[in-house]
Amino acid sequence: MRFETALSYDEFAYAQKFAATSLINLLKIHKQDFENIYEIGAGSGVLTKLILSTLNYQKITLNDLYKSEFMAKFETQIGDITSLNLPKVDLIISSSVFQWIDDLEALKNKLHASLKPNGILAFSMFCGGTLEELSSYTKQGLSYKNPNEIRQIFEDKFEVLSVKKDKFVVKFNSLKELLNHLKQTGVNNINGKFRLTKSSFKELENHFNGEFHLTYNFVNLICKKRELQ
Repeated sequence: MRFETALSYDEFAYAQKFAATSLINLLKIHKQDFENIYEIGAGSGVLTKLILSTLNYQKITLNDLYKSEFMAKFETQIGDITSLNLPKVDLIISSSVFQWIDDLEALKNKLHASLKPNGILAFSMFCGGTLEELSSYTKQGLSYKNPNEIRQIFEDKFEVLSVKKDKFVVKFNSLKELLNHLKQTGVNNINGKFRLTKSSFKELENHFNGEFHLTYNFVNLICKKRELQ
C-alpha cells in the first residue's frame, strides 16, 4: 500500500491498530530493552508509535516501500524488504505486513541473518479466515496461511517464545462504508477477475444480509534467533 496517498489510513485501520497493540503487549512480556530496532512496513506509524512509547532503544530504523510523511523524521531504509540488505540489529518487528510476502521462507532466512546473536523477531500477521465474509462471495483474495503453517516456517531457525492467536471484527452501517474501509486501508479481496458492478454490488449487499462486518484473524509470534551449527 502506498501510504503517501492513503491519507485516511489511521482513521480506518482499526484491525491493524488492534494487532499492533497485541504484538507490543506480547513482546514486552519477554523483553523491552534493545540497542537497535528495525521495523518492517512502518507506513503511517501505527506500530512505530507503540514502539516509541513502550520499548527502550538506542536506535530505530523504519522500512517501507515508500517514505510516508510520518517516517520523514526517522532514519529509514526504503524499498522492498525482500531485496534490501538489512543492517545488523537485535530486534526486527513488523505488524500486518508479512501476509503480503509470497516467500516467507526466504524472508525468514534474510531476517535470521540480519539479527545479532539472541536477537528477537516479533511480528503479527493476518491469517486464515481473514475477510472470509468477502472471499466466501468473491471466491478470491489473499491466500492467508494458518497459524501452524506460519510457526512451522519460522521454528527451524528461531526458538518460538510465544504464539498468540486473536481476531478483530469491524462492524459497518452499510456495504458502502465497508468497501470504503477496505479502500482506505489497502486491504482488498475484490480484485482479479471479479468486477464490482451495479448488479454485483446488490448481490454482495444481499450476501451480507444486513450484517455488514469483516473479520480479521491474526497471529503474533515472538521468536529468538537460533545459533545454527
